[in-house]
Amino acid sequence: MDVDSDHPAVDETDHSSHDSDSAFTSFQELLSKKCGKGKAPTAHVRKADEVGPSGQTWTPLEKQVLQLKKDNPGVLLMVEVGYKLKFFGDDAKIASTELGIACFPHRNFVEAMIPVHRRDVHLKKLLSKGHKVGIVQQMETAALKAISENRNKPFDRKLTHLYTAATYVDELDSVDDTERYDAPPLMCIMEEQKGGMGADERVSISMISICPSTGDVVYDEFEGKRFEIFGQTRMVHTKPAELLLPAKGLSKPTEKMLAHFAENSIGGSKLRAERFKGLMSYTEAFSFVSEFYTDKRKASLASESFSSGKLMAAVADFPKRVVVVLAHAIKHLSAFSIADAFLETKFFSKFSTRAHMLLNGNTLTNLEIYCNETDYTTKGSLMWILDRTTTKFGARLLKNWVGKPLVDKNVLQDRVDAVEEIISSSSEKLVTLRQVLRKLPDLAKGLCRIQYGKCTPQELAVLLQAFNKIAMAYDSFEGPSDVGFKSKLLNDVLFSLPKLKDPIKGFLGDISLKKASEGRLDTMWTDPEKFPSIADIDLAIQTVEVELQEELKLIRKLLKKPSLQYISVAGEEYIIEVKKNENRDVPAAWHISSRTKSSTRYHTPEVKKKLQERAQYKEALEVEAKKAFLAFLVEIAQGHYGVLRNAVNNLAIADCLLSLARVALQDGYVRPEFTEDDTLEIVEGRHPMVEALRSDPFVPNSVSLGNMEPRSKVITGPNMGGKSSSVRMIALIAVMAQVGSYVPCQSLKLGMLDGILTRMGASDELARGRSTFMVEMSETSEILQTATEKSLVILDELGRGTSTVDGMAVASAVLQHLLQVTKCKTLFITHYPLVAIDLEKQFPADLQNLHMGYTEDLRIDGTRDITFLYRLTRGIAKESFGIECARLAGLPEQILSVATDRSATMQSIAEQRSRRNKYVTAIPPLLSSSFQRFVDTELENA
Repeated sequence: MDVDSDHPAVDETDHSSHDSDSAFTSFQELLSKKCGKGKAPTAHVRKADEVGPSGQTWTPLEKQVLQLKKDNPGVLLMVEVGYKLKFFGDDAKIASTELGIACFPHRNFVEAMIPVHRRDVHLKKLLSKGHKVGIVQQMETAALKAISENRNKPFDRKLTHLYTAATYVDELDSVDDTERYDAPPLMCIMEEQKGGMGADERVSISMISICPSTGDVVYDEFEGKRFEIFGQTRMVHTKPAELLLPAKGLSKPTEKMLAHFAENSIGGSKLRAERFKGLMSYTEAFSFVSEFYTDKRKASLASESFSSGKLMAAVADFPKRVVVVLAHAIKHLSAFSIADAFLETKFFSKFSTRAHMLLNGNTLTNLEIYCNETDYTTKGSLMWILDRTTTKFGARLLKNWVGKPLVDKNVLQDRVDAVEEIISSSSEKLVTLRQVLRKLPDLAKGLCRIQYGKCTPQELAVLLQAFNKIAMAYDSFEGPSDVGFKSKLLNDVLFSLPKLKDPIKGFLGDISLKKASEGRLDTMWTDPEKFPSIADIDLAIQTVEVELQEELKLIRKLLKKPSLQYISVAGEEYIIEVKKNENRDVPAAWHISSRTKSSTRYHTPEVKKKLQERAQYKEALEVEAKKAFLAFLVEIAQGHYGVLRNAVNNLAIADCLLSLARVALQDGYVRPEFTEDDTLEIVEGRHPMVEALRSDPFVPNSVSLGNMEPRSKVITGPNMGGKSSSVRMIALIAVMAQVGSYVPCQSLKLGMLDGILTRMGASDELARGRSTFMVEMSETSEILQTATEKSLVILDELGRGTSTVDGMAVASAVLQHLLQVTKCKTLFITHYPLVAIDLEKQFPADLQNLHMGYTEDLRIDGTRDITFLYRLTRGIAKESFGIECARLAGLPEQILSVATDRSATMQSIAEQRSRRNKYVTAIPPLLSSSFQRFVDTELENA
């Protein structure tokens, strides 16, 4: 069976169906001519070199595959063979498993195949499984090959495309995106030892994250005792699809953390890691990067940035180790032909800056910022509440806003002012803006596809129409203030859009949108002189077609049929159909094309010659048209990418502001008030996600931290009483406010927070050799190292993972440190009332005890009936009501009765010991020393 026998490109596959001896004889003759020898190789050489594992000779195609696999180790190859893409050997077995397709032995290889038109569907599946995939294409066509010097050789094939999950830039109209915010980046990391041993070992981490789909580049450099403390936050924020790591030089803790992150990646896609050998020095890296940016083609693409000298100046300002990781990232992406993503350094951003609030990895998870903790989908997360965007690039920017709230009061005020004006204004300009944003394609991805030369003519038509819609929406403004809004941010956004008119008008003047939408690369140009080579070849084709008509006149005279016309049958053109009784007039040299009962169809020798000539011209035209189109894409990117990208960025800002305005229109949402002091005052605040998910009303709570109120609150109360929900509500309202959103409460006064740091929940990491308590201590350690007096710290039941005495010791010492040393706002949930009582006595101005309100009634059978009020109330809860919670969970009444008796006994014993030993007043020094001993021991063991 030969699935490709109807395609001229399978000539080497056809060899395999010939007798093996005749095929080998042909190979002998070819080899003899090539070597210039009169004798063919011996049978012994044939057996050693030419016979594959199946006992059959290697075909030319199989030889190509062997060489391609040798040249591209570690790459899963999809080889174009006619109208199919084939997998060979181990690649076929992998494809069969991952794609669910059949694989079968064929001569010397196991093979699997897919149709060419299904390439991208299967490609994305393989990439999501962590494979590096290469596309091998035929570099010549049948018609051009027929007139070339290598017409008797197998088709030339080369690796034309190389992809991984992070380097694959999806089609513009892709409808199978797994996530609205999906734009997987590649992250390159290097590490340098800075001294210290064991738990005191310090490392310096440099990283750069590049998203090829959007062109966004994030870099950072930080120093600390462990990568897991600060690196994990960056990993959770960026969610890389691929890691680029040095083969040597990473510490064991870093390697362990990266492996843990890869194993626990969410979303079904496998995180792949690629290693590079030979870490560059700074001098080598700077030289490499300089060469990249000073390349003539790169210089023209970078346009204004390069000519003004800003490109290299920006790179020179980077930390030295960031330049090194940048060099390795450029080198890596050059193999995928997408290194141009690094050309616009003005779109680089630093991960950690003073302009953004710090939300560490635990905070993103505990507050369910991006996804819920149940099934890890967006529903039930803060993004789900805030995202009302209409474009994909707007949704991605909003995700960035939510993950990095502002700390600059003036910038934040501008954002909230814009939201307020959108709500209150009836301006036609805003109506137009909403219309412009509706049904826009992913312009950011489209620009990247143009920059990489991967854009199709159909995509270009869609993009230019979209940009033209944007450009024509508003008349030009002399300056931002002429736009007419009170909001400076809105004025800046709209001022940038009419600047697109001139470049877009020029591009639209060069092409026919209709022909481009049809994918007609050869006829889409309005000016034939723009690409004269296309016009020359097209003229040659027309000349051949005129000659074919002249040949028809001769045929008419020969057959004495003045009205005779060419016909087309099953795609075969220029056929002469002659009835059977007239065949005697047909010259013997004519070629029979096909027969029917009543007639015979012919090609004359001259027609056959002209058709072959025309086919060669058409294939040459296809090649030349592709070159012209790529040149046009370069022309668009050259000098105009910055203007186009700036417009897209401003549209994304507009989309985010309109989204926040829609959120603000919800019932019970108010504008936050930002203050210069350290106030955090919420009146009747509500949990935004719980309120949206539940049909019954959420019980609101009020809280005040800082200014004239104690900045720290210790919260006790019954299990399931709403402690965790309440502190999450406080943190989420603060995040929403500093994103620029209206908030769910009666009022909010907020001084800028520089970070929200949380330690909530209980989990172990046994694969990393860390117990539940060790995870607690590590996360607490990160908070203590990171928190400032402008941070909000949330600690939920710290110390519960160990014995009661040690747990109380840890809880007391950590809270005391936050009160005395860090002096930050703190929400501390605990079931250790003694800790709360003692520290409130020591720090009455800084700490206040609260508990979740409840009512208690006795049932007829003597059991207690507890009603949770879900209200924050002054004072300490008398009990945690764990037994009542167990009753709600359905534990047998017999067990609950025993538990009740033992609880009363243990409570009595504890009270007696407390009175005898004056336990309460002795706690602080005892707990502090116990905590110190425990932490020292745990860190040494880690």
